[in-house]
Amino acid sequence: MRLAISGYHSFIAKHLIKKLEQLGHTLVLIDRAFLYSLDALTKLLVKEKPDYIFHLSACGNMAGQIDKSEIFQANVVNTFNLLMASQAVDYKAFINFSTSSVLLKHETMYSTTKLASEIIVSQFSKTISIRPSTVIGVGEQPQHLIPILIRSCIYGDEMPFIGEPSHDFIAVDDLISGILKVIENMDKNIRSINISSGKQYTNEEVRKIVEKMTNKKANIKYIEGKMREYDTKDWKVDNSKILNLGWQPLFTLEETIGKMIKAQVWN
Repeated sequence: MRLAISGYHSFIAKHLIKKLEQLGHTLVLIDRAFLYSLDALTKLLVKEKPDYIFHLSACGNMAGQIDKSEIFQANVVNTFNLLMASQAVDYKAFINFSTSSVLLKHETMYSTTKLASEIIVSQFSKTISIRPSTVIGVGEQPQHLIPILIRSCIYGDEMPFIGEPSHDFIAVDDLISGILKVIENMDKNIRSINISSGKQYTNEEVRKIVEKMTNKKANIKYIEGKMREYDTKDWKVDNSKILNLGWQPLFTLEETIGKMIKAQVWN
């Protein structure tokens, strides 16, 4: 089958692309520039005729991405453009990538626009919004917690640290298998679904795991009382809907951190 993917440079997309290529699918990579033009997008999709469209392109979930206009453009306008362009082809499914942060009490510009995109996506047929929890694995963004902790332990890099916030971490390989399970069940007309481990760990618990697995202490500087507004001590994402589809996460946090440590050492 032919599968179109936006945001193909992202961490999740790279793992998804690898799996889809292993399964023998033909991939159509949508450059970000096309998302700004409905006409260009339509011509591209009409030419390529994808069976499935995976929309991963986004803005606002990385440090430094703070321009509200850019975040709105990427997460709302560009999503709408891709949805409208997709009406020119007879696709089997449009898979929109959202975020579990839309479930938190404190919303950011990123999560607000992602929630808006979910609502827009739901107005089109054969669509679903996937809400991953905090995705981890080899190739994860280096400015995220676990890669920073690993470097701090291995190389002694000093890092500011707040122990209280918690996250529901999911291995990227588990996320990919979850995505495939969702696609298998598109006939159930599910409009949004969480993919998570269903377990939460504090930053402090993660630090102890990394230190144990590297057998080294992280060079941390504790910052007391400095939780960000959107940080929370309770971030356990309900994954009952995807569990009911027959999916199960296979990789523990420790196993995934072990793979990340090995990759860091060899690099």
